[in-house]
Amino acid sequence: MLFWKKDIKLDDGLLKKVPILILDKNWHNIFPQEKKTKKILLLEETLSNLLKEQGQLNNDYKDYIKLKKQLMGDILNLTDEAFTNEIEMAKEKMGKNKKYILEINNKLKKIQKRLEKLPDEIEETNYRLLKESVIISYKEMKVHQKKLKELTEWIEKTREILKNKIEEKTIHEEKASEIYSYLHDLVGLELIEYLDKKLWR
Repeated sequence: MLFWKKDIKLDDGLLKKVPILILDKNWHNIFPQEKKTKKILLLEETLSNLLKEQGQLNNDYKDYIKLKKQLMGDILNLTDEAFTNEIEMAKEKMGKNKKYILEINNKLKKIQKRLEKLPDEIEETNYRLLKESVIISYKEMKVHQKKLKELTEWIEKTREILKNKIEEKTIHEEKASEIYSYLHDLVGLELIEYLDKKLWR
């Protein structure tokens, strides 16, 4: 169980499903460079270095295995020359190859030991980055929620004001139309047209 804050508990089983954040496009969309805190930048760099180290060690391991096979092949090829034909140069080369193989074996053990530790370090660093990302995200969401609430309230008030203004406009239109109709009926079309020209200026 990973504890972030007193009220935040995440089960390890859930965390296993979290991708490596710095390899996740969506994470980079939410956290562009200018938005990253010092802590996020440091964790991102640490995680990136761990992943690079893992990649490099995997490549080194493959290369050493390949080289070891070549050296062992050379030893087999030199066996006849060294022991059947008693050629000293072949014996010397075999001795050197054996020495190289021992050195490679030691390097392979060190690489293997480091490769066994790296996944836990990567996972732990990724969790720490996730923790920081979640905390920052929730802080930002709170800011957005506050602004959203303010805007919602403003929209509701504005909607009510708009509704009242529309009703008021309708009343004025109806009154103006009623008065105009009354005057039209009272004085007739000809006089209304004359008054329109004189009084609507």
